[in-house]
This record gives sequence, C-alpha cells and structure tokens, in this order.
Amino acid sequence: MSTPSATPATPATPAARQSLIMVCASMAGVIPVMTLALWFVLATDGIGEFPTDWPPLVVLAAAVGAYSICELVGFRTPPLEYSNRPAAEIQADSWRRFTTSTFTRFAICEAVFLISVALSFVAESFWVVLIGAVIALPLFFWEAWPGERNQRRFAAALESGGIPSYLTGRLQD
Repeated sequence: MSTPSATPATPATPAARQSLIMVCASMAGVIPVMTLALWFVLATDGIGEFPTDWPPLVVLAAAVGAYSICELVGFRTPPLEYSNRPAAEIQADSWRRFTTSTFTRFAICEAVFLISVALSFVAESFWVVLIGAVIALPLFFWEAWPGERNQRRFAAALESGGIPSYLTGRLQD
C-alpha cells in the first residue's frame, strides 16, 4: 500500500484577513457598478466629448491629495505597549487596528471617485466619472488592499516599540 505523500504545511491565512479581503473586494466592486449605472445617466449620446474644463484636473488633484494622505499618515499608528496579554489577544488587537486603518484609507481613496461623480454632473460629462474610476481603483488597490505590502507597513508601525504584533506572523525589520 502506498501512503499519501506529505505536503508541506502552508501558513493559514487568519480569519480576520480573509474577512477583510472579502469586505474590501465588495467595497472595490461598487466603483465599477456605479460607473456603469452612471453611464446610463450621463452618456445619453454616447461617451461624449472629453471635457476641456477644470473637472478632470480637480479629480487628478484629489487623487494626488488622497495618495499623499495615505502615504504620509495612512500607516501611522501608536506602537503596541508592553503588557502581559497572550499572543492571540495581541494579534486580534493588531488586526482590529489594521482593519480600522484599511477602512480609513479606503474612504480617502473612494473620495476621489465620489468627487468625480459630483463633478460629472457639473460638467455634464461621463468622462469625469470614468477618469475618477480609472484613478480611484488602482489607488485603492495600492493603498488600502490588505495585501502583504500594506500589512508589513502597518506591522512595522505597530512593532516600532519592540512589541511583536503577530500581524504578519513574524517580527518586522
């Protein structure tokens, strides 16, 4: 009889991370759905002419501002303080703080899209919504998606006091 080959164990993804990924995917999915819905409202005569006025520049400026805020303050958090708490409790606290930060960064990134929606009605152009969606989605995936990059950055801030956060499963440099 042959025995099944042993496969190396892969580290399990914490339930908190899986839940956060599902919520973020749902939130990100709203942007294309709203863009499609607004196409029926704003693009009555096709996609129309590209606006030569200020609305696209305002959307671009909002995106630069959102990126700057997320990069400069989006990953800041007070470091963990020493306590006699068990590692599981520290990890749960780290995930709560990371989730809060993720939602805040998402709101900042989504504001770019919401500004473009408002400006599209002022400019009466679907192009403004399209520009907002094309800029806001990659900005969200870069700044707010709970991927390895963002987890490491936040874990480094949590662990800056020397206390392990267990957010990524290991201590950060």
